[in-house]
Amino acid sequence: MSNTPNDNQSHDCCGNSGNSERGALAGNTGNRAERASIGGAVAAAVLSSACCWLPLLLLAFGASAAGVSAFFERWRPLLAAAALIMLGIGFYLVYFRRTTCAGEGCGTAACAPNAGGRHVFTQVMLWVAAVLVVGFVLFPRYAGIVARAAYGDSSAAAPSGASLAVQRYTVEGMTCEACAVTLQADLAKIDGVASATVDYATKSARIETAKPEIVQEVLAAARRHGYTAKPAPNEP
Repeated sequence: MSNTPNDNQSHDCCGNSGNSERGALAGNTGNRAERASIGGAVAAAVLSSACCWLPLLLLAFGASAAGVSAFFERWRPLLAAAALIMLGIGFYLVYFRRTTCAGEGCGTAACAPNAGGRHVFTQVMLWVAAVLVVGFVLFPRYAGIVARAAYGDSSAAAPSGASLAVQRYTVEGMTCEACAVTLQADLAKIDGVASATVDYATKSARIETAKPEIVQEVLAAARRHGYTAKPAPNEP
């Protein structure tokens, strides 16, 4: 006996109202999972680099950045790993997972019209998130460039006819090049400082000043940033 159109429709899972509702529910759940993984990846990536960009932001608004870098630096590896894992989950959900509806006679092709691609909007969101995740995870590597562009040259004009003394300090607690740049900019603002250089690689600071008594001001500036500075021998 030949099947009638109605018989064919009864075996089409997407044409069946009950299975169609279950398929739509599964699709909505899948979309929520995709967006949650994408949003979670971006949030974790942003927090993973907060040890570098948050002190810059706080200082720009005149707030204290004490302890911020050290706190987020402890969590940076974990947050970066979480961001990459959630981004990978997002790619799996968007490009590889196939959503099927439940019920006898259900076919994958009929019940997963977006399989292999999902929605274009979600794909765009995913790729934008991928760029953001990579950018924020790697931010500590180029944070110094951003900080120097924002703060510029930290050198100060030497007082006319003044005899300058050189002071050197060891600085502990810096977590990236941006830390050195922001501290250097603050040190250059101290009255009597002709030039200030902070080197992240050697964890050191070098100051030329016409006021040798500024040691406590230098140490206080380092504390405001959450670092520990100590006077070091003045080597030639």
